[in-house]
Amino acid sequence: MKFKLGVAELSQKPRLVYDGICNLCIEAVRFLSVLDRMSLIQYSPFQQLEPATRHKYGLRVETLQGRLHLIQEDGSVLAGPDAITEVCKLLIPVKFACKLFATLPAKKLYEFVAQRRYRIFGCRGSCYSVSRREDR
Repeated sequence: MKFKLGVAELSQKPRLVYDGICNLCIEAVRFLSVLDRMSLIQYSPFQQLEPATRHKYGLRVETLQGRLHLIQEDGSVLAGPDAITEVCKLLIPVKFACKLFATLPAKKLYEFVAQRRYRIFGCRGSCYSVSRREDR
């Protein structure tokens, strides 16, 4: 079943927007959703975001294809390693570990892998969505 997420559907929780056909992104989101026992974050493949939602947050499809994005409760948007750092702060009790994602080497590694993720990890023919009761 395919559905679209419009502006009205965004909750007050931070929303992690990912590439729903990228195997690396999907596995990362699966891992994060297991860590997220308190359902602090909502997860949305960018392929299911309505154009109005993308426009509201200044997100272009080309940009969304290249990296994870975190729409924060205040409406601001973090991308790539900055998004991962913030998600880490929300989900992992060991805060100093989260700072690793904010280092220059980690950011360069993120960019390197992000640009090659389909070649390295492959992609799916259909979009994957995290299935959680409160996200339905």
